[in-house]
Amino acid sequence: MAKPKKTAAELEKIFRETALKSAGPWPANMQLIIYPLDDSWRITVGYSDASQTPFRDRLMELSVHLRELYDLDVDPKSPWQ
Repeated sequence: MAKPKKTAAELEKIFRETALKSAGPWPANMQLIIYPLDDSWRITVGYSDASQTPFRDRLMELSVHLRELYDLDVDPKSPWQ
């Protein structure tokens, strides 16, 4: 069965909503980049404060789960396509 496709912007919204419920508010200066890799997708998380590492770790765990649920849809505005 094919997984639903989501653009990077749609996936980021899902990340932010899910993180708010499970890990709390999105940290200031934290950036999330979603990009295609081979036949799937990955994330990179940038942050400036080491205290944000547990939040980043939660996002990495969440990405494993979300990759099982969604495929990345082509977004012509994305620099990663």
